[in-house]
Amino acid sequence: MAHAHDLSDPTDLAGLRRYLKAEDAAGKLASLDMLDLQISGDAHLHVAAAVGDALAQAGKSGRAAIVILVDKSAIKRQGHSLRAFVEGQLQDTHTVRTAVLDDGHRTLHADDKVLDAATREVKGADLVVTIGSGTMTDIGKVATNRNANIPQVAVQTAASVDGFTDNVSVILRNGVKRTIPSRWPTVVLADATTIADAPLELNTSGYGEAISLFTAPADWYLANLVGLDNTFHPASMELLKAAAAEPPGWAAGVATGDKQAIQNLTRLLALRGIVSGVSNTTACLSGVEHVISHMLDLHHAAHHRPTGLHGAQVGVATLVATRLWRRAIDTDLITPERLRKPDSKAMEQRIGNAFGPLDPAGAIAAECWADCQKKLKLVDQNWDRFVSVVADWKSHAREFGKMVQPSEILRPTLKASGSPATFADLNPAISPDLAHWAVKHCHLMRNRFNLVDLLDMMGLWTEDMIAWAMEGSVSRKAAA
Repeated sequence: MAHAHDLSDPTDLAGLRRYLKAEDAAGKLASLDMLDLQISGDAHLHVAAAVGDALAQAGKSGRAAIVILVDKSAIKRQGHSLRAFVEGQLQDTHTVRTAVLDDGHRTLHADDKVLDAATREVKGADLVVTIGSGTMTDIGKVATNRNANIPQVAVQTAASVDGFTDNVSVILRNGVKRTIPSRWPTVVLADATTIADAPLELNTSGYGEAISLFTAPADWYLANLVGLDNTFHPASMELLKAAAAEPPGWAAGVATGDKQAIQNLTRLLALRGIVSGVSNTTACLSGVEHVISHMLDLHHAAHHRPTGLHGAQVGVATLVATRLWRRAIDTDLITPERLRKPDSKAMEQRIGNAFGPLDPAGAIAAECWADCQKKLKLVDQNWDRFVSVVADWKSHAREFGKMVQPSEILRPTLKASGSPATFADLNPAISPDLAHWAVKHCHLMRNRFNLVDLLDMMGLWTEDMIAWAMEGSVSRKAAA
């Protein structure tokens, strides 16, 4: 039987299935329903074969109706149009139609209008090919899911996020980013030649996303310990620990577009996506750092401003999260006498104060309060577990310590990768006031539980703590 540390190759789907089956006797994990994942220097040369395999699995033979979903981005492979290259591989043997999704923004948003448009475009197709980023792949997953799960071949064009290889989609709902169930893509083709040609900021953003591997699992484990997340599974955690055995030594190659480094990054992100998918949750890799990024997105969207790259924001926020986690692990910060139940009325007021100014109609605050009410209810129902976990914090801290690398190790690798390492370095640049707002209120926007929730319940989420956590991550001068 394969062990977790042997499974660093995400393209070995059969090996992963064998490992997960052996470690999941109760059948809690989702089945890994991807037919194929190719990560190589020439994966995009094999679109026709991948389409043939996906159609055969679906029981379809002969000429098929294929819809290619793209956005308005002009994506190149070695200087030539990738879209034309993909169309050329399919036109002789299938009936091919290309649909361009455009919502008028600089970058496409996966909101309800775009999802509905994509769903209409692929109606009646035998198979859908999506070409583009994580957002395009997520849109394709929703659109094909709404059309009887017709096969989807995802042509990955950047190593920007880990969502290419999971069974959920990140969408915008009432201006707030939400993760919804969708489906696994049938085949993912990740071509390091194309990806190395992607705008540099997309791949460096992917590195930022990747290093949340060194903090986020601790939030997932914490939520499980206190009874607020029942998706935790030891097999998933062992895969994450194996992938996070040490920070990548190839970070500098991402900054220079080195193909091997790009391929390594793509593989790491793909494994992250697979673990999220089989775990039935993105929470295993989405903790404090992700919710800070979501706060920035929420602010930008409410002010009709362009949102920054998700992974780049996550990378900077990871440096904040890891400082908090290492302090909770390495010091006597967490003590039983500090623990208090949250006051529901006070929390509602705080949410109103935090989000009300973004939206006079109150929809954003209402959305966040609705989610947080679910969390408060679970906190109340699981209070005995909170008391127990905090009382035995020292023993739990030893396990958390295996999941969290210190900022002194992560910050240099983030800088070496070319990814932003401060809020000021992000595009758009984040002012100190906005960064403070996002960090301070990050635990008020959704129902997931993380370390900041616990610090808040212990009266430790103070201005001094927030300022300390953000040290080195606000401005370029501070990070020097």
